[in-house]
Amino acid sequence: MTIAASLVLLQYSCDKNEYQFEYKAEPKTEVGRKLVEGTNLFAQIFADTMYTVTDGVIASEIEYLSQKGLAMKIFIFDVDLNHPNVAIVASSPNNTNAFAMQPMTEQALNADSEANRVWAGINGDFYNMDNGTPRGIFYKKGVALRTTFDSGDRSFFGIGGDGRAFVATRDQYPDIAATGIIKEAVGGGATLVRDGHVLTHTDNTVEPRTCIGVSADGKRVLMMAVDGRNFWYSNGMLFEELGHCLKALGAENGINLDGGGSTTFFIRNTPGFTENRFEVRNWPSDNGGKERAVANGLLIISE
Repeated sequence: MTIAASLVLLQYSCDKNEYQFEYKAEPKTEVGRKLVEGTNLFAQIFADTMYTVTDGVIASEIEYLSQKGLAMKIFIFDVDLNHPNVAIVASSPNNTNAFAMQPMTEQALNADSEANRVWAGINGDFYNMDNGTPRGIFYKKGVALRTTFDSGDRSFFGIGGDGRAFVATRDQYPDIAATGIIKEAVGGGATLVRDGHVLTHTDNTVEPRTCIGVSADGKRVLMMAVDGRNFWYSNGMLFEELGHCLKALGAENGINLDGGGSTTFFIRNTPGFTENRFEVRNWPSDNGGKERAVANGLLIISE
């Protein structure tokens, strides 16, 4: 056989043996199905799990390959406020009204009691990292601890006196505050979903994120954490990608909360009151997965 013929045969063999990959996202849970069908973000799903945290609170964890070819892991709480014993409250360091910083699992420990059992939670507002002052408004148990916003695209998540959840912008705050309905609230950043429409954003940074969405009737809350800054594990999301996820899950309105190293998603791993009863499920990007001390957060409790 001539050298030329050998080269042709070799080329033919290589062409015939080229690997052809066909990605197909196959969700295992209802939450996974909603995300796959409602967004164009998922190329392949590696793990898709759903579990009950307590009655009225479902958690989901999904590990996947994005359509951009990036490793991703997301965490979701689906909170049913129609359930008679479930509520969402704002948390603070040491469960006091003073501004400071403390990891979310410690904030949960300080707020946890037989009367108000903490089941899960996420981090809340952006804040001054020198003294723990939140960047937006902050209400606990009907007490207004901060009633102003600093500069930037600001918003907030709130619980009204009727137990319904809502999100709003800084421009809407004065009129809402004047009604006296705000019982619990933490500030947020960019608006992601407004009246069922995902908003466009010029910010193209991909980061670890925490966000929150609310159904049209205010009785269902979606909390989502996205890990990032770890190429082989999870890379993070754009604002618009968060918005598409929240809408797919049923949010009529949604906002971005503090992210980066602050992103925290934790659950209670036992009904008892053991010292290590709160478990961080995501991988905070600071210090190799160690929780960051934050100014405030949102706790899912049973009353």
